Amino acid sequence: MRRRYGRKGIAGFRYLEGEELINPLLVAEEFFDTFDLELFRQELRLFFSLAFNNKAYKNGKSYEPAGQASVHWQLTRFLEMAWLIINNDKIDLLIRAEDPLYQTDGMWRKGAFIEVGKRLKNDAMKYCRMLEDAEVNNVRLVFQQLFNYLPLSGWQDELDMVLFYSLCDIPMADECENGHTSLPMLEHLEKLLECVHVIHELCIVGDEGWKVIPIGTNILNKDYSVFPAQLMMSIYRQQELIPF
Repeated sequence: MRRRYGRKGIAGFRYLEGEELINPLLVAEEFFDTFDLELFRQELRLFFSLAFNNKAYKNGKSYEPAGQASVHWQLTRFLEMAWLIINNDKIDLLIRAEDPLYQTDGMWRKGAFIEVGKRLKNDAMKYCRMLEDAEVNNVRLVFQQLFNYLPLSGWQDELDMVLFYSLCDIPMADECENGHTSLPMLEHLEKLLECVHVIHELCIVGDEGWKVIPIGTNILNKDYSVFPAQLMMSIYRQQELIPF
């Protein structure tokens, strides 16, 4: 586990470095190159269950401790990615009404419950069973909730505690006053995981080539069988590859 580093007043990052600090969307691409979302969701839930249950519960489960460290590492990367995105207005993750990913009737609250059945019929967003329509269309809403609940440093510290107790025989709630926070934390993190899926669908699956196009470039055409000269000039100028 790395220690946080950063200047006073600026969030510290443990695991994002180099190009990821400039373009945090790379975190989403790397995750889906390596993990299956639903399997990771199961690992995330097990991670919290191990931390908040006793030795008898743990003895009844089959798991590898290295898996818990991997979940901790990946969640920390997601949080650092979300912090960078929410503090960079140039990263546009808003899904607009004309986009096929735009959600209008897939996930809405009826009383106190979210109707999951409608979302499951949507092939692109069937993995998003906790996000409401407005949150799919604008994942920044979820990131704001995330950091209103805890600052980045607070999330890093809490995940350290969850990792520690997931490897111990004593439940976290027995020694910590914040044992009651396990469900809210888990809900926030599952929604964060689903946001990573939304980002992947929007920026990687649905917009191939984003990685080589600078953030902030005005995309005039998304049909990559055509590459208009005006778009070429826009990219070149923003990268300062030619004088103008």
